[in-house]
Amino acid sequence: MRGPRRTRRQRVIAVIVAVALGLPALFGVATAIGLLITPSVDDMSKRVDGILEEKGGTRVRLAQVPDQLSEALIAIEDERFYEHRGIDTQGLIRAVLTDLYHHRALEGGSTLSQQLIKVLYMNGDDDGWRKPEDLLLALKLEARYDKHTILENYFNAVYYGHGAYGIGQASQVYFHRPPAQLDLARASMLAGLPQSPSYYDLYRNPCSARARQFNVLAQMAHDGYISSNQAAAAYAESIGFPCK
Repeated sequence: MRGPRRTRRQRVIAVIVAVALGLPALFGVATAIGLLITPSVDDMSKRVDGILEEKGGTRVRLAQVPDQLSEALIAIEDERFYEHRGIDTQGLIRAVLTDLYHHRALEGGSTLSQQLIKVLYMNGDDDGWRKPEDLLLALKLEARYDKHTILENYFNAVYYGHGAYGIGQASQVYFHRPPAQLDLARASMLAGLPQSPSYYDLYRNPCSARARQFNVLAQMAHDGYISSNQAAAAYAESIGFPCK
């Protein structure tokens, strides 16, 4: 005896359930395959040292970087850095929704690990077609290295403008001092540069750079790294690049 026929609603629900159950498994298989075929990231530090050697820089250890500089970078670029494992799902979803709403690319949604991958393994390529590779390599990076190692290599690999590769050169080029001597005002300024060194050029576009510094300090205060009074005092400090 045949059972009762399913209604259209029941069939739709069945399809939705099947998709909901099947997609995670499919995604898991695709991710596993992707991790196998993408390059190894075991040479990360070697690649960073190669950049520094080519550009005449020297590696700055994380212990030589003021805590406020690390906090400024994390606050403005990847506030859940210590919580995710290479991909900030919350930030990525927000970025995609924002881009869809405005019908153009406005938000990056990239973690520090993804940004480091782009510099070291993708030649700075922003092509959206390479995003899956970017994500997979970020997962590999975080599975292979601890957060402090990733952060140190980020500071040494990224470009800060005016020929300065790495935080060591950037600190000397802009403020004529080693990173260990950076105060909050200068640290917050440098933390904002890697996103767009040409747009936030301290020499050519000091007003844009100052606006970026304000955002960095505001985000640090929002995340609880500093007080609002500390943020205001750092922003008011004269550091040699006035906005006229």
